[in-house]
Amino acid sequence: MNRRFICQELKRGSILVVCLWAIMILSILGLGISGLVFQELRFSKTYFRLVTSLPIASAALKKVFYDRQKDSTLVFDTWDELSQEVQVELTEDCAYRYFFVDKSKAADNPEIIDESALINLNLASATILARLPGMDEDLAKAIVNSGLRPFSTINEVLLVKELTRDKFLLFKDSVTVYGMGKVNVNTVSKPVLVALGLDEETAEIVLSFRRQHEIKPVAKEPAKGIFDEPEPEVKADPIYGISSTSTLLNDLREFASLGLRQEQDILALLPHLTVKSEYLRFNVIPTSGRQEGLHYRIVVQPQANKVFSWEEQ
Repeated sequence: MNRRFICQELKRGSILVVCLWAIMILSILGLGISGLVFQELRFSKTYFRLVTSLPIASAALKKVFYDRQKDSTLVFDTWDELSQEVQVELTEDCAYRYFFVDKSKAADNPEIIDESALINLNLASATILARLPGMDEDLAKAIVNSGLRPFSTINEVLLVKELTRDKFLLFKDSVTVYGMGKVNVNTVSKPVLVALGLDEETAEIVLSFRRQHEIKPVAKEPAKGIFDEPEPEVKADPIYGISSTSTLLNDLREFASLGLRQEQDILALLPHLTVKSEYLRFNVIPTSGRQEGLHYRIVVQPQANKVFSWEEQ
């Protein structure tokens, strides 16, 4: 009797062990299959982002070129104008937004990503480069005399053996490799103005004037046709900035009390200033199927409809 009982218990135990092994094997198979499915879904989403993001970003690029050509203020680009974010819906599922403001900066102190507001590494003198953060006269001369100019990207300056990465990070946001050496006074930052030869007080005066000076719109000539009706007046938002550098010194004299040295520094700086951004760097964020696609950073010359740099973020 005891032997029969023991045999039955052993049989039941064997069945239980087999069942446990079967459950374990099925669990392993289930985990493997679920992993494969997860990888397939992940690949599918990534592939979908790759396939849809680039065409949408290309549409944003064409939009930038079109808007810049139809710009109502062709002769100048102001901070307010370039800091606007544009959102466009292509279809119910596809859209994009682009902006020239650097979203990585603090919300209360954004920076415009404007290549024309930066110092050109390929054209700047050693004196100007030496005033940049992290620079000194010896390092500036080493860059100018390195024989590596012109640089095609700002990262190439790291090939100068005297330059360390820590020093490069201090001034990289103030330099560019695009343009003819002039900076847009409407978007230039204070550190760049100081590097160009102004003291901090004078640089702040220029920035304050830029923020408070209202640009008066040019009056349109009335229609001369007999049957032409006058266009209705549309009240536009005021535009603040600088529309010309030819009167800038006189305007600054009326705006603030300038010393002789300050006037001389501004006068020496005028040939290096412009009011138009020749090169722009903007960010594009495509959206497809309510999901953000790949982020792109693009450098363009709007007047010539040329693309100089296209990077995935």
